[in-house]
Amino acid sequence: MIFSRNLIVALIATIVSFSTLYIPQPMLPLLASNFDVSAGEAGLLMTVAMLPLAFAPALYGYFLQAIPARLMLTVALSLLALDQLCFYFVDEFWQLIVLRLIQGLLLPAIFTALMTYCASMVPAKMVRRAMGFYIGATILGGFSGRLVGGIFASSFDWRTAFVVMGVMQLLPLLLLMKVDADADINFSRLDSKSISRVLANRHYRFMFLSLASIFFVFSGILNIIPFHLQDLEPDTTPLVISMLYLGYLVGAPVSFFSDSISRWFGDERKGLLLGLAIHAFGLVMLLFVALQGLIVMMFFLAAGFFLIHALLSGLVNHLAQEHKGVVNGLYVSIYYFSGALGSWLPGYLYEGLGWDDMILLFMVILGFCAWSISRCKAQGR
Repeated sequence: MIFSRNLIVALIATIVSFSTLYIPQPMLPLLASNFDVSAGEAGLLMTVAMLPLAFAPALYGYFLQAIPARLMLTVALSLLALDQLCFYFVDEFWQLIVLRLIQGLLLPAIFTALMTYCASMVPAKMVRRAMGFYIGATILGGFSGRLVGGIFASSFDWRTAFVVMGVMQLLPLLLLMKVDADADINFSRLDSKSISRVLANRHYRFMFLSLASIFFVFSGILNIIPFHLQDLEPDTTPLVISMLYLGYLVGAPVSFFSDSISRWFGDERKGLLLGLAIHAFGLVMLLFVALQGLIVMMFFLAAGFFLIHALLSGLVNHLAQEHKGVVNGLYVSIYYFSGALGSWLPGYLYEGLGWDDMILLFMVILGFCAWSISRCKAQGR
């Protein structure tokens, strides 16, 4: 039976932890207004939490391998809960940045330990399925964080949203006491030589370029769309903004069925181009829709992105006959680095170019993504 008690605890902890990463997003316009900062500066609240995830494979390797997973989770989740509670006392924007940076330094250790639990607490033949549930939990956590942020910032005060999330961290801490086994963290450390060996393969280069370009665009939309909606509807509350992210949930079933989709097409490259076409359709339609249309288009954007993400991660692992740990580590680094950049730079693009021109620039980037995908190695099914 795949749903052991240990796996369930790990999945619950994953949902709560990923909620922490994304809770500020629907509140960004509110926080920008309260602290009198620009959209680009407000986006730093997402950037500083993501950047440590990008550098984790290079900087955290030896450290994570030396500490048992349960101890790592207990300490990191406790500190994360304390950090969230400190938001109640914030009265300057730089304090928000510092607290989010601390979260970013804690989250790589938490995510690595949780992924290890999900992979090691099931029989070997169930690992791929367990990791599918892990990805689904990260998607559910991403939406839950945005929803919690929207509900409590609208009903009470934005500080309340962070305090509630801090209290929620106590749930996985209590559940960890019920875990009856530990797991050894297997974390491949990146260095310049290992990275060079991987990037010497042109297929990896194009796959990583495809990943970076599509996630830069998707992350940019996720961060800027609250500001665009508030420009359209000045009285929009964080709760209404959080509803924009309902489409994010489609990522779970799309990721689960991605392998079947690629089998139907005959190879991953056609599946990747399908995902790009779906994402591009949603992006173009953002030029013509208002509130309800924005919510609908987010389903297309998320479906396209998560189809590409799932297929690329599977293709990378399939081609990695050697240096698999390094390849996966580099994949994670590029994923979060492009996400961090996408959560920051588009804020300034939006202020300088406006919504329409920013979307057109994103379309150019998707054109580059299409070229990169066309250069990827097609893998017949």
